[in-house]
Order: sequence, then structure tokens, then C-alpha cells
Amino acid sequence: MSVVPIPLPCSAAHRVRIASVISPLKRVRPRAPFYELSAHRVPTLWSLYRGLLRTCTRGKLQIRFRVRMMFRKNQHIVKAHSAKEQLVMGYKWLESFKRAKQGDIRFQNVLSRYERMIASKREKTAWKMRILEAFNWEAKLRRRPIFKGSFIRPSLDNKLLPRLIPQPAHISGMIVRRRRARERRWEQRETLKSWAHDLRYESLFEYALLKTVHLSGQLMTLTTYGKSDEPLLKRQAELKECMMRDISRYRATPPAGLVLQGKQARRDRVTNKTSQRQRERSGEVTATTLKRRRSAPPAHIRELMTPRQLLLDKAIREPSEGGWSGAVKAHMGVHMHMPQKWKAEGGWEDEEKKKLLDDMEREIRAENERRRKHSKLEAAPFSE
Repeated sequence: MSVVPIPLPCSAAHRVRIASVISPLKRVRPRAPFYELSAHRVPTLWSLYRGLLRTCTRGKLQIRFRVRMMFRKNQHIVKAHSAKEQLVMGYKWLESFKRAKQGDIRFQNVLSRYERMIASKREKTAWKMRILEAFNWEAKLRRRPIFKGSFIRPSLDNKLLPRLIPQPAHISGMIVRRRRARERRWEQRETLKSWAHDLRYESLFEYALLKTVHLSGQLMTLTTYGKSDEPLLKRQAELKECMMRDISRYRATPPAGLVLQGKQARRDRVTNKTSQRQRERSGEVTATTLKRRRSAPPAHIRELMTPRQLLLDKAIREPSEGGWSGAVKAHMGVHMHMPQKWKAEGGWEDEEKKKLLDDMEREIRAENERRRKHSKLEAAPFSE
């Protein structure tokens, strides 16, 4: 086995000199991220950001807005290379602003053109936002709840509520949530009753056992007899209080203000319908007019139609394409999105299957008729 020679003193000293020269050049990664270091924050905020705002020519409000917006947009960048790209671009802007402030005509023209471009873009964005807000407001008006004067009757889940069309989701959610909570409370009540029943019988058993033990002169300690059912009784009292609140909600007196609002809503509805009918008589075509036209033929044609024809016309106007309505539409040649749907529902797409079903129907009818006659013959002696 070879022996490793001991390094000479001059060699060890040379290695120490090399380490002392290389160690300062070694990259040291800080424990804190770069955006928390003063070496990054101080130059960026005090030199770059303040410099851009100060060197920007007076009156260039749009450029100042753009500078603030870009810094606000990029303040959450956490990647070093992305932050470096934005800083390089920012220092280029700073150099351009300084040269424009010193009187460079070319850079002054560039900044003026940039100012007009930002102003035009901001105005275009503002108009887009106005149009979007108008559309959102119109959509909100189309979906706004309307109170027509009817009410949701009081129950264990709600007091007297106005029936809004369309009904807001939070009202439906409140009713459903209370209903489910009451069901859970009822199940818990039954479980507590069962537990209390078991505890009661356990206590009676231990009490009887205690009497027997005392008669024999021995000692015994009770485990369930006494106050062991207090938590159950307390929870049962809470459940009973919840039930009483539900009953009081059901028996609550209707608010006078809500009743008056309902009466006024009914009067307003009559007024609106009267005005609508007057506009229709004057020749205006409203949504109600179109709906009524699509629901049935005109009056002068409907008077000449038989009841059978009216029934077929009603089936043709229905949106359904299955069952009897689909068969009527197929017979009348009405266009349907799924022409074979009415056959598939009735099992008539296959002739053999149709024949099999018809035979089964005849057998069932014959068996039912035989049983009916047999039951009549058996019941005849008792009727005499």
C-alpha cells in the first residue's frame, strides 16, 4: 500500500494564497430576495422612479401617468431576470427624458408624440369602459327582480316574503338552507332521545344493583346515575328553542308596509297592462303581441277550425319533438331537429319490435279481461 506524501510547507502556503485571492470572487447568494435588499430598492425608487418623474417635461401628464402605471404594474415581479429587463428599459427612458429636458429637439418630438399616443389610448379605453358599464347596466335591468304583488306564504323556513320574478338566488338559498338545517336538527333530536332512553334504563339498572349491593353489605360506585344526562338535556333544550323560533316565524304577523307595497304593485300592474293594451290598439307591436300571435292562429281563422284541428295546431306549436306531439309534427311535415325522436321514445323505430310490443299488449289486455270476468263470477253469490 502506497503512502501519501506530506505536502511541503511552501506548497501549503501557496494554496492559502490562492484561496485568499479566489474567495472574494466567489458569488454569494443573499438569504433575502433581491426586492427586499436596499441595494435594489434605494436606486430604483430614489434614482430611477423619482428621476423619471422629475425629468419629465412639464405638461406631460400622460407620460407621468404611464410611468406611475408601469411601476405599479411591475412592483410584484419576483424574477431577477424579468426585473432586470424592466430596469434596463426604465434607465433608457430616463436617459431620453434627460436629453429632452436639456433641449434635444428630436427627443422632445418623440415625447410629444408619445404623449398624444397615451392620451388617445386612455380615451379609447375610457369609452370602452363606459360602453361596457352601459351594457352591464342594461343586462342588470333585464334581470332585475320585479314585484307584481304576490307573496310567498309564511312557513317554518320563512316569514311572509314578496314573490319576486325572477326570484333572487339568496332567497331560495336561505329557504333551502333552513330546511336542511331543520332536517339535521330533527335527526339529532331523535338520536338524543335514543341516547337519553339508554341512559335512563342504565341508571335504573345501576340503582337497582346498588340497592342489592347495599343489602348485602358491600360498597359500589355509580357511573351513570345522577347528572350524566345533563349535556343531552341541554342540547335538547337548544333544539326545542330552534323549533320554537321556526314556529314563531310561521306565525309572524305580516308587515303592514309589505302588504301596502303588494297592493300598490298590483295597482301598478293593472295600470301597466292597460297602457300596454292601449299601445297595441294604436298599432304598436310589443313582445306580448308577438307571443300571442305565436300561441294560436288569428281569430278569424280560429273560428273556422274544428276542435280536432285546434288540437293539432296546438301540438304543432309546442316545442316538444317527442311523443304524440312529435308524431303529429312528423305527419304534418313540420321541420324537427331530431325527426326520429318520437319513434325512439315509443319503440317504433323497429317493425319487429313494434309487432312484439303489440302482441304483448294484446296478451295483457286479454289476461286482464279474463281476470275481470272471473272476479265478477266469484262476487255474484255474495251480492245475492
